[in-house]
Amino acid sequence: MQILLDTSIIIDYLRQKDKSKTLLYLFAHRQYKLYVSIVTYAESYAGRSIWERKEAMKILENLFSYIKILPLEEKISKKAGNISHINNLEIVDAIIAATALSHKLKLATLNVKDFKKIKGLKLFTQITLKSKEKV
Repeated sequence: MQILLDTSIIIDYLRQKDKSKTLLYLFAHRQYKLYVSIVTYAESYAGRSIWERKEAMKILENLFSYIKILPLEEKISKKAGNISHINNLEIVDAIIAATALSHKLKLATLNVKDFKKIKGLKLFTQITLKSKEKV
């Protein structure tokens, strides 16, 4: 399976002491192909702890060595503008959604409410994971 990770998935992984309880850990161990938007990549480096703790920076850099970073292209930019306008959504979230749509990827997020109203966007959430485990 191929999944675009929202920033919330990265932040959750960085904050949790027990990494095995995070969605990112489960995705990696199930050998999903993981992607992030360049926006998520930038947002991940915006946290104070990344710059104040060498260990946090090392964890983040190691993490991104296994994840493909997707660039912001003209097509994605236009789609993001439209998504932002139609859904009254912050542009960063709209860019992440547009990236998922443009690359035909499911979006993994902990912020379902921010993305559930976007037409055509397929979400992968903790609920999705739990229902797959029961099958």
